[in-house]
Amino acid sequence: MDSAAVIEQIKPILEGLIFTSGEDGLSLVQLQTVFEECTRDELGQALELLGRDYSLQSRGIELVKYGGRWKFVAKESVYPYASRLYSKTKSNAISTAAMEVLSLIAYRQPITRVEIDEIRGVSSELMLKKLQARDLIETCGHKETIGRPLLYQVSSGFYDAFGLESLADLPDCETEPAVSPLFERQTDGRIPQEPADSLADHSSSAPDSQKIQEGA
Repeated sequence: MDSAAVIEQIKPILEGLIFTSGEDGLSLVQLQTVFEECTRDELGQALELLGRDYSLQSRGIELVKYGGRWKFVAKESVYPYASRLYSKTKSNAISTAAMEVLSLIAYRQPITRVEIDEIRGVSSELMLKKLQARDLIETCGHKETIGRPLLYQVSSGFYDAFGLESLADLPDCETEPAVSPLFERQTDGRIPQEPADSLADHSSSAPDSQKIQEGA
């Protein structure tokens, strides 16, 4: 098979792999371990061509390379519409899954998406985006490890929404580890099976004007 044919064959596979990697993205070295049928040169060309495909005006996302890692991001033109979309539901209550992620961040910040995923056992990428759009969490730099993943912490909007002065006002979950295993430091690699509702319970004591109502 000639080089051009190989490049066309691996482009859709590259597209799928990078999509599933989410905000972490993939490096050329990581991708090389998957493709034995092509050279590093062909892989680089396929990435460049895929990037050109997504640079077309008719696409809402684009393929970018940041810090040596390839990832998909929404184009700048999408952000005003995303802001309108999430602002309409900003006053709505947080879903159980989003509350679980928010609680984890509040009790264990700063924390990466991968660490959250390992504890929950499912992907948290969508929940993180929703919580960011509602100004309940924010990024606070990168963890100094392989891939330098983003670190998350609660934002000032979090304190306003739940009527808290500081994180010291959060309920103490360490007193009943059997009830709140989500927030315990895991030493045996097991993933807690049930989310804790402590933060949701605490939010119910805030004034009505500060409560987040149905939705998410």
